[in-house]
Amino acid sequence: MNFFLFLFLFQDNNSIDKIDVREMYQEATSNEKACVVLYELLKNDSTIDLFSSKSAFYGGALSLMANYSKNPLKKLMYTKQADQVLDQSVNMDPKNFDARTLRILFNSKVPSVFSNKSELKEDLYVFNQLNKSLSKTSIYNEWIISIINEVQTNPAP
Repeated sequence: MNFFLFLFLFQDNNSIDKIDVREMYQEATSNEKACVVLYELLKNDSTIDLFSSKSAFYGGALSLMANYSKNPLKKLMYTKQADQVLDQSVNMDPKNFDARTLRILFNSKVPSVFSNKSELKEDLYVFNQLNKSLSKTSIYNEWIISIINEVQTNPAP
């Protein structure tokens, strides 16, 4: 999905329900403008606390916002928020694929002072169990699975 379509959909009705949040997240990992759109869309979604996946993608967007931020205080703020939101999404639904994979990415990419290695180990275990039970994988799932497999192969120090 391209960035301009994100903007159109965002301006049209401000609804996350009509767009594919997974595609947006994938685009946001390499496009700061797409990240800001995803972040704003999820931040303003009144149903964010009702759905584990939405909450997980909000946590993922916060993590990306920290990554893109040049301001150290904002980096810290986004990182702490991402950690809390990702934990909340896993607590909402411990078997949610999105919650587990996005928390794995967070804990494997943030500086060790913010990373929770026991969560990472647990999430990788649950991810492997969930991955075995996936019957049909989307392009997004294939993409995220390849990233998680790389994390397992080359763990952070």
